Amino acid sequence: MFELLRKAVALGLGAMDLSEKKIKELVDDLIKRGEIKRSEGAKLIDEILKKADKSRAEIEKKIQDGIRTALQKVDLVQKKDLDTAVKNLEKKIEQLKKQVEKE
Repeated sequence: MFELLRKAVALGLGAMDLSEKKIKELVDDLIKRGEIKRSEGAKLIDEILKKADKSRAEIEKKIQDGIRTALQKVDLVQKKDLDTAVKNLEKKIEQLKKQVEKE
């Protein structure tokens, strides 16, 4: 399940990177056709990439929230909770060993 989600995220981010390349190509085309100046093109690329980064961060947060919600619904134990339970059990085992040794 995690691997599938990881691949979906990577695919989405890969598509965004591809879009970055395409954006640069489109802006270069506009510059070549004389529709915008080179300085305007650089600003346009920068503005679009900043928006894309913001969108990427928002998408990543939504995906993380979705994963967290899905995991809660299937009632899986989180690693930190499991680690705490294991430590508590290890302490109890040590206490029981000490009790047995005394008897």
